[in-house]
Amino acid sequence: MRRIVTENGPDGKSRIMRIDELPAHSDIWESDSDNPLGFLPRPDSLGSLDFLSGGVKVMSLNLPTDADMVEYLKDGIPGHDEHGFHRTPTLDILILLEGELSLELDDGLTSMKPGDVVVQRNTNHAWRNTGDKPARCFSVICSPVNGLNTER
Repeated sequence: MRRIVTENGPDGKSRIMRIDELPAHSDIWESDSDNPLGFLPRPDSLGSLDFLSGGVKVMSLNLPTDADMVEYLKDGIPGHDEHGFHRTPTLDILILLEGELSLELDDGLTSMKPGDVVVQRNTNHAWRNTGDKPARCFSVICSPVNGLNTER
């Protein structure tokens, strides 16, 4: 995957700022309320469930198979329980590009197919990949400036 970032030059004309090759699992871009057009991801942000207030985080994800996830969970994943459930105070948009994936919520499981989009709204969830290879996804995570009202 390539990251192609644009900018406006000193002459006001649009141009390419940079082109980078990225690994399959990577943070692509971030922004926060002080930098609405964004910046290169912070080196310590990959895989982190800490999001900048008023920010957006764009990610390319390879979600592991259930068999591999069991091994990762044995060592513990910050912010996840022993079954892979986690909740972030964010609005998440996830698109399944390739592979098999299901979204598990407290009240059940929903299967996805490539091209499906999940609009995740501050809910407790886990991803299940019953396939034999990682599921490739694209995600945009938005973190409100004042946090989310979790009472709704």
